[in-house]
Amino acid sequence: MSRIVGVNACALALLTALGAAGQMKYQAKIVVEGGGPLPTTPQIVVGMSHELTPSCYIYNIFGNGTVSYAVNWRNREFDKNTADVCPVVIRLKGYERAETVLRDGAVITLKRAGGDHESSTVSMTALKAPEDARKAFDKGEAAMSREKWSSAQKEFERAVSIYPEYATAWSNLGEALREQSKSAEARSAYQHAIEADPKYLKAYLQLARLDLAESRNQEALTTTDRALALNPIEYPGIFFFNAVANFNLKHFDVAEVSVRRAIDLDANHEIPRAENLLATLLAAKGDRRGALEHFRKYMALSPKAPDTSEVKQRIQELERAIASQ
Repeated sequence: MSRIVGVNACALALLTALGAAGQMKYQAKIVVEGGGPLPTTPQIVVGMSHELTPSCYIYNIFGNGTVSYAVNWRNREFDKNTADVCPVVIRLKGYERAETVLRDGAVITLKRAGGDHESSTVSMTALKAPEDARKAFDKGEAAMSREKWSSAQKEFERAVSIYPEYATAWSNLGEALREQSKSAEARSAYQHAIEADPKYLKAYLQLARLDLAESRNQEALTTTDRALALNPIEYPGIFFFNAVANFNLKHFDVAEVSVRRAIDLDANHEIPRAENLLATLLAAKGDRRGALEHFRKYMALSPKAPDTSEVKQRIQELERAIASQ
């Protein structure tokens, strides 16, 4: 059960919260991937207790993303270790739904919908950006959230013209260009992002994805190998793209190591294709039971995948082969 608190419901939530005498207020912050401001006010769905009462109350959602809230202690015993815990679901147009908890001082990062499905690290270059560059970047982020790719491109181009070391702006410029099928320009932008900040992992992920889309497998391998040297444990997609590049280059043993690492790190199962790749590798090695297990996992995670018919056929073939052993 849940309770929706959005822009129009804030006043009602505030009145309700004031009725919960003695409640301490806490603050958390919501930001979007890349560190930019919120383009619009998000909708926050507050979790309900088993007694069908709100687990917490939202006092206000400020323009800078700060959320002021209080916990409803009428539906649970007080525990100082969880005194600030508020389970919520956050929705914002253009970004992925986030099922999370608010905690005092926490920063919740919303990931852009249809992107790389990776948590974003903040480039240190962004912290040094001058005000004019940051303003252009923020406008570009807002345009991206509305899928206004040409407008986003212009704003990010302005940001990097003011501050050429702005790795995050170069990265986002690459995305805006890729969305307009300007792959050569996108590649250049991703490379500029890496040059500006060699530790900014998202740019490696973006460049490797483009490499693979253009069948540049050796380049994808070089890109991902360089990123793997930075130990990108929060980026399972880099391990997956490394596995794909190795698979395409027929480095099957190395591909298996990388894809298993991707699966281990992908706690939210955001890369179901990794299960398909591992199943394919195991089938080629003659491990029918292992292949069957991972093909089934792939179908469970992605039941409407474009290759559903093909994978189901392979599952049936493996089942028959195992049954005849």
